[in-house]
Amino acid sequence: MKKDYLFAAGILLLSTNALAQFNAEAHFLPIQKLGQTTRDLSGFRAEHRDPGDFLVCDDFSAPETWSIYTLDDTDPEWEIVSSEPADLVDYVDEMTSTTEANGFAAFNGIQYLLAGDVPPQNAVIEYAETIDCSAAAGVSLRFEQAYRAFNTDRTFVEVTAGDWDTDPILIVELNTSVPTNGPTIQEIFLVDISEIAAGESNIRVRFRWEELGGDDSFGAGYAWYIDDFCVQESWNYDQDLTTAFHRSGMGLWMEDGMDYYNIPVDQITEIAFSGATQNMGALIQTGAKVNVDVTGIGTFSGTSPTIDLGVGENDTLTVSELFIPGVGLGNYDFTYFVDSDNPEEETVNDTIYDQITITDWIYSRDNGFSTSSISNTVSNAGSPLLIGNVFDVFENSPLGGVDIAVTSSPTNVGQLIFAQIMVFDPTAGAFVYATQTEDHEISAGENGGFIRLFLNPDDHLELEAGQTVLVLAGHYGGADEVEFRMAQPVEEQTVLGYTSGATDPFFLSDPSAIMVRPLMTSFIGLDEEEALSFKIGNNQPNPFSQLTAINYELSEGSEVVLEITDLSGRLIQRINRGYQEIGAYNLEINGQHFENGTYFYTFILGNKPICKRMMVSH
Repeated sequence: MKKDYLFAAGILLLSTNALAQFNAEAHFLPIQKLGQTTRDLSGFRAEHRDPGDFLVCDDFSAPETWSIYTLDDTDPEWEIVSSEPADLVDYVDEMTSTTEANGFAAFNGIQYLLAGDVPPQNAVIEYAETIDCSAAAGVSLRFEQAYRAFNTDRTFVEVTAGDWDTDPILIVELNTSVPTNGPTIQEIFLVDISEIAAGESNIRVRFRWEELGGDDSFGAGYAWYIDDFCVQESWNYDQDLTTAFHRSGMGLWMEDGMDYYNIPVDQITEIAFSGATQNMGALIQTGAKVNVDVTGIGTFSGTSPTIDLGVGENDTLTVSELFIPGVGLGNYDFTYFVDSDNPEEETVNDTIYDQITITDWIYSRDNGFSTSSISNTVSNAGSPLLIGNVFDVFENSPLGGVDIAVTSSPTNVGQLIFAQIMVFDPTAGAFVYATQTEDHEISAGENGGFIRLFLNPDDHLELEAGQTVLVLAGHYGGADEVEFRMAQPVEEQTVLGYTSGATDPFFLSDPSAIMVRPLMTSFIGLDEEEALSFKIGNNQPNPFSQLTAINYELSEGSEVVLEITDLSGRLIQRINRGYQEIGAYNLEINGQHFENGTYFYTFILGNKPICKRMMVSH
């Protein structure tokens, strides 16, 4: 959240549900952008504190305690509801606040986009009673929210100690780091309002949605839900962990590194942990620090240097120790938390969780959760598009293919896609074309998930440590353009694309990761029915509900491993058959515990993987 607002106008991008923005001018300046996090919504109950410490609480069960109005003769489209408006169901997640069944406040912006008529909005919902904070030395505003960002919508909480027209107003802009078309965030917000509310007896609070452009092509926004509103006397000691992130490759493409969520064994490198924290208490937090614990296939603990954090101050702290994952395959779970020399009296805002996976050869910067999509730019509509992510290379490795995730839009079926690889040339200061896959026609069975594309044997790349590559998904335009999936927010200048005929890339402003994953292994022969000394049949039956069998044949002895992953790349099952001699074999898979859907099954013969698809239908 912040009080100052900077907005860079851009060119529109077409997406599945709405529109996004990018800057047409290409620069590559090392910058740091903090990722948006989602907090745990559990534990938001008044019993966590003595009743007298809450100056006021309201769960929106009595609509008469709220006033709805508008500024500047715009549309006051707030309403108090007990379920999400019907036209928001496909665009915004359900509200998951503690007391959402009793009612919550909702601003519905998507209705205007759907109608094609976007009027300006400066809409307010205000707590209708004044709040007595005269006995409080520190005051915090606390509420639960769900919010998804669009184009020019802005969200504020405003506080005054008297009259809105004549007295000073504390204006705090919220959700400033939430990217356009990114995921809906559900979180508990804590806002320090002490500077205007402490010691005052006539406090007024309101929430305001603003979209003053009134541009039908930009849209009015998605929605903002508010619930479980409380004004409370601040704890003496309350340190808030506002953001947490892990970074690899500091000083390569990005000065502060980038997040990676699937890391091939041959790309394991140092990971640095950081977190942003704010003092929400009434007293100085002495010895404040950020900590991280790692569990899973290995363990690690680290902590940042300590600082004294003044009342209302915030800072970003980096854990002193670097973490190097082991070479075992599986998940590492990250737990970030804050503490200090003082006893932490409010713990709901102390902790953030994250995870990475060490894989055989899949490399990803997306976290596996699709939240939005992109099909083209407005200026390039109907023409070919390339869009993808920048990856750093930490150790020498082959690159033999790319996984590309598409939406489930039925118009994808029958269309052609391909993957293209470009390598950054420091001398030229530009990405240079390296290779691409053959065109692939999307089938109905693979639509909606990851589609695996392989480079021809003669086109396999041998990458070197220290290089940076741009992995792109491409389509050929047309009336119904292929929709590529997008995941979590990432740093600017790490999602790049090319419009038809362009020689320089554009970069997305406030981007989300494109769900493209380079496969860091050689797949020579994989596009045939055999790979060197290994022949594999299709699983039968397919689709199946309970059991299916796969026949395979070895022409020389080898270690044999089978991995089953879902369309997001998540490992479902790993079967190690050990060393097997020359001969024919049969492997039976039990699918009764699998959810319906399409899966990849990958045989790994020595270090040579062969991948096919199977479908479970109960």
